[in-house]
Amino acid sequence: MSLQSLLATSTRAPRRTLAAELFAFSSQKRAASRGRMAPSLRYKDRRKQPVVLTHQEKVVMETARQKRDEFIAEQEQRNRKVTPLTADERALYAETTKEAAMLMTDNQARFLLSWRVNTKRNNGDAAAEFKTAIKLMKDIHHMSLDDVYGLSFILRNKGGAGCARTGRDLVTLCSESGHAEATIQVVGSCLRQDATKPGVLRTRTAMFALERLRDISKAGNVRAIVMEANVARHNGLIEQATALYNRALEIIMDPNPSTTQDKYSELKDELSSPWIELAYLHVTRGENVKAMKAYMCGLEKDDPVAYFNLARLDFYMAGNQHTHDWLYNMTKAAASGHYKAAHELGEYYANSPAEPPQPPKSFMEKLHGFALYFNSPNINLDPKTNIHHHDAFGKTPEMRIDLACQWLKLASLNHYLPANITLAQLYLQKFIYPKGTLLKPLDPFGHSTEPDETPNHLFSPDLAQAALTQVLTACLQISEAKSVSKTNAEYLLRAKPWSEHKEVLEVIESTESLQELKEQAEMIADAAGLDIKSTKLLPKGVPHLGFIRFHKGTRGQGLWEADEKEWLVADDEQQVEKRVQR
Repeated sequence: MSLQSLLATSTRAPRRTLAAELFAFSSQKRAASRGRMAPSLRYKDRRKQPVVLTHQEKVVMETARQKRDEFIAEQEQRNRKVTPLTADERALYAETTKEAAMLMTDNQARFLLSWRVNTKRNNGDAAAEFKTAIKLMKDIHHMSLDDVYGLSFILRNKGGAGCARTGRDLVTLCSESGHAEATIQVVGSCLRQDATKPGVLRTRTAMFALERLRDISKAGNVRAIVMEANVARHNGLIEQATALYNRALEIIMDPNPSTTQDKYSELKDELSSPWIELAYLHVTRGENVKAMKAYMCGLEKDDPVAYFNLARLDFYMAGNQHTHDWLYNMTKAAASGHYKAAHELGEYYANSPAEPPQPPKSFMEKLHGFALYFNSPNINLDPKTNIHHHDAFGKTPEMRIDLACQWLKLASLNHYLPANITLAQLYLQKFIYPKGTLLKPLDPFGHSTEPDETPNHLFSPDLAQAALTQVLTACLQISEAKSVSKTNAEYLLRAKPWSEHKEVLEVIESTESLQELKEQAEMIADAAGLDIKSTKLLPKGVPHLGFIRFHKGTRGQGLWEADEKEWLVADDEQQVEKRVQR
């Protein structure tokens, strides 16, 4: 009887019978739900019982294991006396590609061979044979867990799909054997997967890895502390995460730390810069002053990301105004190679007005000002305040456009595609406007009649075509790499050169971002009459795809092929003659 029928006949059925049936129905529902949520509980009684060996069988197995170990040791002893392995032999031993074999050592190849052969002989017990092979290689060839952990990266990045699985297994086994960095990577992988597949952090592998991570964190490993804080933040434990980030900051900023760090602490990634995550937590809670203090720790370590984020925080706290602090911090970040900082600086110099020209001063006025400067009791030597007086600061619209072009080129060299879009717009502006060149509508044909305009000495349709072609090529190349790649290593290989900076690729690799960039490039090309199917000015490393795709619509004639009066309307010819007469 269904629940609906029970509720429909509740007025006619006896109360005791109805209660019993409802209880039975709810019990069945709970049992079914438990079966769906935890299938292992449904077949608890069907699990295979462990095989109990007799004493004689244990002795036989131990004897066989000893003979096998002696045989392997003898083989390894012979291998030490032979000549070093070639790349082909290492590839044969490790069952991997020659490219991966060229990066690994002879001992790493022998370890893979020993581990694989012994695992097959021992009914696939990879974990037990891993410890045996490690002990054997350590005794004979002085091989450590660090060597095996480094081998996992070679297999994942340079090997095939099977090698990638082997590399992931090696990381897990290194973590179970007590390797700190491997444990951090296992927890980080589970944390990333849990964001899209909730429940991964509650699996057996993740739970054991978290226990080992906490033990490593208690020992003072900064990277483990930051990873534990990331897990706490993911679980909503903001106060615990903040305390862990502060603890990591104290260890990093301590000139004489009480705990020694391993060699992986020198890596420059998100686990070595806890001030970024800590400041983010403070900003989300409206604690901007605490966020600035956290970023100041990053400034002491000369972190470009800290300079960039602090500049954006200064911009926000100043009411969306470009202050001296913003310019200083953004310049420091861009000079360190931060792609977004270089892009924002390029837009700032192209869109902000130049300082009004000052009347020339006489020699005596300059001498008097020089004397006052040195006789002043409070000389302000703060670089944040005096950055506007630097020689590199643009005093004229032409100088500001040159600065904008240089910063945009720096971002473009880092393969940041939005910088290519801005750079193409800069190349296609026929005139420079003192109050913002890029704020004006795109004018590649020189239709503007504003009185304060000046000719753009950077005007170059060829360079604009190259920048837009690079954007279109990148969009198609990255999209194809995403669709056909089976592993992350293959994806990074196919997405070159835009995958050389992974943080840049993460910004532009989404389908929406690629589609938006592609549409922007085509729109600018249509407005300027450019053909961006191919060009001979692509930078080194960018592939030439030839004929990329059919263009929807009719393109205009190229600027460099047409005479000026062919694309000017009659009303504009008078303006051209006036400029020529001037």
